[in-house]
Amino acid sequence: MRIQRAAIALLLTLPVTQTLLASDLPTVSTTASRTPVAIEDTGSAISIIGRERIEASNATTVAELLRSIPGLHVNQQGSRGAVTQLRVRGAEANQVLVLIDGVEANDIAQGGEFNFAHLSAHQVQRIEVLRGPQSALWGSDALAGVVNIVTRSDQAPGTKFDMHLEAGSFGATQAGFNVSAASDKGRIQLYANHQGTDGTNISRTGGEEDGYKNTTVAINGDYAVSDNLAFTGNVRRTSSNVEFDGADFAVTGLPVDADNETEADQLYFRLGTTYVNLDGRLSQRLAFAKTDTDNENDTGNPITDDTRSTLDQWQYQADLLLGQHTLSFVADHESIDYVQRGQVGFGDPNQDLDTRTLGSALEYRFSGDLWDFSISGRHESNDDFDDANTYRLTAAWQTPVEPVRLFAAYGRAVKNPTFTERFGFFTTFIGNPDLEPEQSKGWELGLRFTDTEDRFRTSASYFETVLENEINGFVFDAGAGNFTAANIDGESNRSGFEIENEWQVSDQFALHGSYTYIDSTSENAAGRDTDEVRRPTHTASLNGHYQWEKAGIYVGVDFNGEQTDVFFPPFPTPQQVVTLDSYTLLNVAGHYQLSEHVRLNARLENALNEDFEEVFGYETPGLAAYAGVKLTW
Repeated sequence: MRIQRAAIALLLTLPVTQTLLASDLPTVSTTASRTPVAIEDTGSAISIIGRERIEASNATTVAELLRSIPGLHVNQQGSRGAVTQLRVRGAEANQVLVLIDGVEANDIAQGGEFNFAHLSAHQVQRIEVLRGPQSALWGSDALAGVVNIVTRSDQAPGTKFDMHLEAGSFGATQAGFNVSAASDKGRIQLYANHQGTDGTNISRTGGEEDGYKNTTVAINGDYAVSDNLAFTGNVRRTSSNVEFDGADFAVTGLPVDADNETEADQLYFRLGTTYVNLDGRLSQRLAFAKTDTDNENDTGNPITDDTRSTLDQWQYQADLLLGQHTLSFVADHESIDYVQRGQVGFGDPNQDLDTRTLGSALEYRFSGDLWDFSISGRHESNDDFDDANTYRLTAAWQTPVEPVRLFAAYGRAVKNPTFTERFGFFTTFIGNPDLEPEQSKGWELGLRFTDTEDRFRTSASYFETVLENEINGFVFDAGAGNFTAANIDGESNRSGFEIENEWQVSDQFALHGSYTYIDSTSENAAGRDTDEVRRPTHTASLNGHYQWEKAGIYVGVDFNGEQTDVFFPPFPTPQQVVTLDSYTLLNVAGHYQLSEHVRLNARLENALNEDFEEVFGYETPGLAAYAGVKLTW
């Protein structure tokens, strides 16, 4: 059985297991299972943003696009380039696994979070968001879900080239290009993009602007040695510089103008091979992936703060297809090294740490005419913790009313303690050898509806999740007179409702809308439930795209309800819970195809000039306008 060219190319962008036809992209999930599965057959809530919507929105970053996905909450700490967190269904930002072209991109040097501030949307082909406990499929970082980013991989034989230029508000400029060459046996593609802005003032007072620069270079390719054997590879590097303000600990406790900056580098690399035999019924894949990050903070001290991490991962997977049955086996080995450097103060921050993890997983999936279900389990052995076992069960049922399908899922997931939680920032921190991984159990029940003409789709789901052993990394040990980390005795409860609609109103007009209600609480020291911070109860999104023969317009509206945050006033005043007002963002984009090779683009961000904060004390930009051109040949 010949390995199809489109399938080979997509091996670049997906975890070791993924192959699918390019024509199946809009209706096939590459994350809900270890092998591709039709969305209507999955038992999990899943959302996909395709290339058409990405281009129509003219979005600069992936974070802008994720605001339209149900169950997701974005928090940006100021203007462009500032730390941008993503929370899924009320979970913490470091409990969401982010994949970029098949590479685990979470930054271990930043507490296991992925900072979405630096991820440009220009080269992204597809964004897939899988919600719910997913450790059985994807390991400990996937406690709350997975965000899978797939970049472009042009397949048509021949050579293609395109470039884009843009300028706009706050001294912003952007330029980049993409070039690809493909034949019947192989393909190679090179992409580069640079953006910069003078920025805006993040603090509530003063006038100092906080600028930002970002340069990303990526290359990917594939080659079919024979009908059964193929190799793929990709490498991506992002270098950024962002200016940020300090904090006035003495008087206000709020951000204040300062000449601070962060230099960050992220390197993602993957090389894989695929061998298919038994007439296509057995496929075996072996891949090596590396994530290397370096974050250097310059705050005017003689010695800068620097955190670096390296994740090396080997992964093997075998998939056996027997009619309606699919069995997948996965074995992987992760090696993590963490380095921290800084100035000696409250203690010595200089540390060199490492850990190793060996994991194995098994998934069985049945695909029938009326029923589809899957059972998956994973065993994980770590150098520093007890072994962890996770599992997930999913099912989808075609009801007698043909357009309606029901789905359900239940699973257990874990999140291993981070280096910072285990060892703190200084050697005076008291290590806790009994620290246990956080663990989550959750279930969801939902339905999907697709009309007979496949023009209207809706999905709705209700979910409940309980988090236990949540780690508090700032616990004062009165006996030792210093700080340590500890697992919290109480539980965090997250429950809610999500709905997402897609409507192709006509051949020219498409609508997408979503709504999320979430109740996310945790027990305080007195045993009372309190709202968790930066989790709005209500969020909603509506965007529409109208396409004429040569022109198009896109309008997006994102609503974010009230949410709480924590304010740390100057000592000795205790911390306070504050409420951040709701806000509505209106973004408008348009394009005009001037000729076969020239396309003009323009957009307005925050067109209502909304004054809001997503993190207490950090101002966000107001109305901004941008215009650019894209050349293709």
